[in-house]
Parts: sequence; structure tokens; C-alpha cells
Amino acid sequence: MRGHGPQSDPEVPQVTVVSSPLPRAFGPADLDTTADAQFAQGDAPRPPAGRTPGARPATHIPELHGLRGLALALVVAFHLFGNGRVSGGVDVFLVLSGFLATGSLLRRAERRELRLGEHYGRTFSRLVPPALVVLVATAALVWWVMPRGIWVQTGREILASALYYVNWEMIAGQLAYGAAGPQTSPLQHFWSMSVQGQFFLAWPIVVLIVVALARLARISPRALLIVVVGGTTTASFVFAQELHVVDQPVAYFHSWARFWELGVGGFLALVLPWLRLPGFLRPPLGWAGLGLVVSSGFVLDGGALFPGEWALWPVAGALLVLLGSGGSAVWGPRGLLQVAPLRFVADISYALYLWHWPLLIAYLHYTGLERPDWFGAAVIMTASVMLSWLTTKLVANPAQRFRERFGGVPALVAAVLCVSLVAGGTVAALRELERQDAELLARAEAVADAVDESGPSEYPGALALSPAYQDPVPDGVQVQPAPAVAAQDRPDVDGDGCIEGSRTPVSDTPLTCVLNDEPDPEQVVVMVGDSHTIQWSPAMTEVGEEENWRVLLMARRGCRLAASVEPPNPDNMCWTWRVNTLELLERMRPDAVLVVGSRTSPTEPGDTVSPAEVRAWKRLGSAGIRVVTLRDNPRFGFDVPACMEEQPDGFGCARARADVFSPVNPVENAKGVPQSAAHIDLTRFICREQLCEGVVGNVLIYRDDNHMTATYATTLARPLHQALRAKAKWLFVDPMRGPSVRMRF
Repeated sequence: MRGHGPQSDPEVPQVTVVSSPLPRAFGPADLDTTADAQFAQGDAPRPPAGRTPGARPATHIPELHGLRGLALALVVAFHLFGNGRVSGGVDVFLVLSGFLATGSLLRRAERRELRLGEHYGRTFSRLVPPALVVLVATAALVWWVMPRGIWVQTGREILASALYYVNWEMIAGQLAYGAAGPQTSPLQHFWSMSVQGQFFLAWPIVVLIVVALARLARISPRALLIVVVGGTTTASFVFAQELHVVDQPVAYFHSWARFWELGVGGFLALVLPWLRLPGFLRPPLGWAGLGLVVSSGFVLDGGALFPGEWALWPVAGALLVLLGSGGSAVWGPRGLLQVAPLRFVADISYALYLWHWPLLIAYLHYTGLERPDWFGAAVIMTASVMLSWLTTKLVANPAQRFRERFGGVPALVAAVLCVSLVAGGTVAALRELERQDAELLARAEAVADAVDESGPSEYPGALALSPAYQDPVPDGVQVQPAPAVAAQDRPDVDGDGCIEGSRTPVSDTPLTCVLNDEPDPEQVVVMVGDSHTIQWSPAMTEVGEEENWRVLLMARRGCRLAASVEPPNPDNMCWTWRVNTLELLERMRPDAVLVVGSRTSPTEPGDTVSPAEVRAWKRLGSAGIRVVTLRDNPRFGFDVPACMEEQPDGFGCARARADVFSPVNPVENAKGVPQSAAHIDLTRFICREQLCEGVVGNVLIYRDDNHMTATYATTLARPLHQALRAKAKWLFVDPMRGPSVRMRF
């Protein structure tokens, strides 16, 4: 079926994907580049009845393949050198995937040729084999060069990547997109593959339903699909903007927040037959689009701004290149986008995207570098290109030949079997790793239960730094908790669901955890703050049990108790939580509110105090509520358990005490701190005289780069108890004192 309009008209653009023997698109953009699934000459969609014969046909887009190569080159370059900045290349691929898939699916559905089994076989026989090869190789790299402590989480991400839901795994794990570094997931980049995989699973069904409804209603399937795509794309864009304001890390990985980028590509594919741009206008449009695509990563910090409205920058760039295609090869960007290097990168783009990131993370682990140097970048790039070429030649192409020979349904069955094999092996490995972790954690729990200052112990922890502890600390015993499971050595309350996550919507009444619930408490103490407050809960719970106190915890990750001098921003959930928490504390009137008063830095010397936090303490003091501050613990610029795995003697896994702390506790001299407050500094039970190390008394202090293990926090119970007796005398029972005037909570 010929497209409408004279084929010889020089102003009619050519808008078809060039066929290629190689699966050259980025990820799912590989979809349907074969002859019957592209905008092929002679297969242009017919404009609606009444449209003038001059309507623009869809025939050929020579620029598209080079645009893929350019976008992928930008992705890799920014991953190697961008220090966390996002190139916008992935956003370009999302647009191209939506553009290719929607037009192809509609044409085949209208011809009654869209069969789901055959279609899914075509799609996933392209996507699955290279992805599984890289996932298996990543598992080997993790086993070889990465610390045992990340094996379980990486195994979960391998399983999620194989099944196309790793973006949701990252959301559930409260991971945020970050620059390449030793602490970054080697599978972080698979989030976009999952978003596109979910789209390619659902979108054919949507198209079939829309076409069926259009036939029943005797209306144009294309017109109805335009309405559906336009509406869903608009809804997704609005949702993305709202979620971006509330919780940008979630929005970055969220499938529905990303759908609009796929949707705008699909919308362009649907309305393309109605568009006719003058020939002289297409070259400047193409160059403008190319400029937006290239400049995106240099101008915008996409890791923080996408998928909000600023993601329109690279998205609009891709759309403009598509709209400007088919123009003059002399004046337009076609010649640049068809140069051999870009065509080669585009040919291996899918495999190159898959390979480069795990190789980069493995290189950083192997070398101990935080960022790749130029030599390392060259090594990573060379290895990535070679492996990508081999994967395309030896895995992707044979998989396509299998599909062409046996058909889409057998190819789909083969893909499902391969995924099942990898997923099943991953599940078996995870179960074994989790069994080992459970045994290691049980040993650490036994150590915490056995802490006793009165006699010798293999694991005195913080008590080893007490002047009253005279027993020698035995050498040659295994550190507890084992570094491999330190990340899981958290306070019991951390998994009880009563701590608000940084991404949890704020309620009018802050969640409250009961750490020690005495029926007739002598005192009520409320711990308030973020994760650095939560980590003290094992020690404070023991103190409460000994003193018959009711100990409560109000915590929100990433939020400390503070008071703003300006009206809080209603879109800022942290500030809303602070306002609600202060109001609740004033109603409760507890005997003490315990907070972490100072803040250390992983890079800057000395600890500091926030004026906004001081204002909150002052407000509580004015309400007759006394505050107890704890000095913050050290923060490191590296993962301490991982360092201990690599260097069991702890050499190099420490910071100079003078680089962490100011000479005097800064809370004591901070302006505005109420005189009724008490300040506790247990630094001498965490750091030695000169160094803040990773292990004290055979107990590992840290579970990551700045949080204490629950085991070590338990060994701080006695020092904390003694410090409270010395600094917060009012908390201890005075027989002559009358009953407290407070709400019984």
C-alpha cells in the first residue's frame, strides 16, 4: 500500500527505520527493526478519510540508527567521566522505543497480524540472551572482586533484572541513582531495561484492546489509540512531576513516572502521517534536536532533575531529530549521524549498554579507586566494546537466526527457559547465602547477649575502652558481627514498621515505636531523630529496662528534629514531620527527649551543630521538656565492613580522631541551647586516643560507612547509663519528688 502524496515530492520526508542484520538498538529499542515491523516504504499508514493527498508518508529515517549510537556513546562517556551526571541518552532511548513499538504494533494489529506469542518471541529473543550473559558474568565479577557483604543484595538484583522488575527492587531497597563508585550497585543501569521490558509486555495487549474496541465502535483504530496514548502520556507526565517534587529518587526509577517518555515517542509515531514540514525547516529542526541531545548532560544534572519537567530537554531533542529527518543530507545532521563510528556503536549498543557498567564497578572494586582515571576508563571502554561485539556476534545474532528458522513461539519458549534457568540458579544461591548469613547473625546476637563488664569476655566491645575494664582483650578471635553480615546487624526496631522511611508519606500523628513498655514507668524518655538516633536504641532499651523507664522512639530516616524560622514547605515531608513531632512532644510532655546533637562529616574536619535543631530544643525547653543530646559518631568516606573484608587487620580502615571531631563538643558552646539540656559525649567509647577504628574489643563498630552495628551499640549500654546518671540526674528516681506532670503515653 503506497503512502499518500507524490513520492517524488522533494518536501515529503523519508521516515522509515533502516533494516539491519544486527540487533543494534539500545535494549528494547531493538524491537521490530525487521522489514514487516518498521516504517517501511510501501507500508505507510493511510491518513484518515478526507485528508488531502499531500499528507506526509512514513518511509525512512536514516538518522535514527546514528542517533542511537550517539545517545549510547553519551551514556557511556558520562558514566565514566560524569561523576553522577546523567547524559539524557537513556531518555532518548525511551522515546525511540515508544516510537518504534507503537507504530509497528498498530500496523500489525490493523492487519490482524499481531499474535502475542510470535510478537513476544521476536522481542525477547533479542533482549534476553545478551542480558542473561551479562547477568551471569556480573555474578562472577561480584564473587571475584566484590565484598561478601553485597552478595545477597546483588543476587536479589540479578533475579529482579532477569525478571524485569529491578527498578521496583531499587525502590523497595530505597536506593537512589548515584555516580559510579565502589558502593554503587553493579546492576543499577538495568532499571531502564526493566521499565522498557514492562512496557513491551503490556503495550501489545493495550494496542490489541484499543484496536478491538475501535472495530466494535466502527471508528479509526489509529484515532482511538491517539486518544489513549495522549491521555496516558499526559497523566504519566503529571504524575512524574508530582512524584518528582515529593520523592525524586522514587520517581527516577518509577515505571509510571517514566511512561510519558515512551508515550511521547508513540504519540509521534501515530500522528506522523498528518505531519508535513517544509523541506527547508527540517535541517534546522534536526540540528536543534541534536544540540539538545548532546548538551543535556552538560547543562542539566539529570540524576537530580529527571524525570521531572527538565527531562523534556533530551526528550524534545529526540523528537526534533525524528521530525527533522528526511531533510537535506547536505544541510541536515544526517551525514554526521551516518558516520561509521556511530553506526558501529549503534550496532552493538544494546550489549555495550549492558556490559560497560558492571565492568566499571568491578574495576573500581579491584583497584580501590573512587573514580576511574583515564587509563582505567580506556581499559573499561576497550573491554566493553570487545565484549559487546562478541556478545552481538556470538549470542544476539545466533538467537535471531534461531527465531528466524523456528519462529517466534519457539524462540519465546527458549527465552523463558533460559530466564528460568538463571532465575532458579539465583534463587538457590540466595537461599544458601541467606542461610549462611543467618548463622553469622546468630553468632553476633549471642555476643550482644553476653556483654558483661564484670568478667572477662572475648567480645567486650566498647567496654574494652573503659578505664574500669582490666581484662586483656584476647587476640585471634573472629570479629563479630562478621563483616559479611554487618549491614544486616540492625536494631530490632528497625524492621518493625514503626519507623517512617524517607519516602513514606507523613501522617498527622508521627509513628511511635515502644522500645521498653513498663506498665508503671518511673520516667518517660522519647528518642527523636533520624537513623543516627535509631542506632542508639539497643543501648537505650537496656537502660530503660534497668531503670523501669518507658522508652519511645519517633524517627524518620533523613530527618532530625528541627524548627524553621519560616513557614514549613508543605511539599517537604521532612519539615512536615518535624512540625507534627514537635506538637506531639509538647502534648506528651515526656521527662526527656533524647536526640543526636552534633553532626560529623566524612570529609570535613570537626563536627557541627544545626541552628534549626537548636531552635527545636529551645522550644521544648520553653515547654518544660528537657533535652538530652548525644554526640554524633564518626562518618567515613568508605564502607567500613567492606574495608575490613579486604584488610582483616583493619589497617587503612580508620580515620584520625582529630579529623572527625572538634576539640570540644560543639553542642556545649552552641548559641541558644537551653540551659536545662544535658550533653553526653561517648566519643572515648567509640574512638581510641588517636584513631577512630572499625573494630574495638573484637566487635565491628560499623555496618556501613557511618552507622553503628546493633551489636556494638549494645556494648555501649553501660557507658550510656553511667553518662545519663552523671549528666541527667533528674531522670533518676527521687523519693521526695512528686509525680511527673505529663501525658501517660
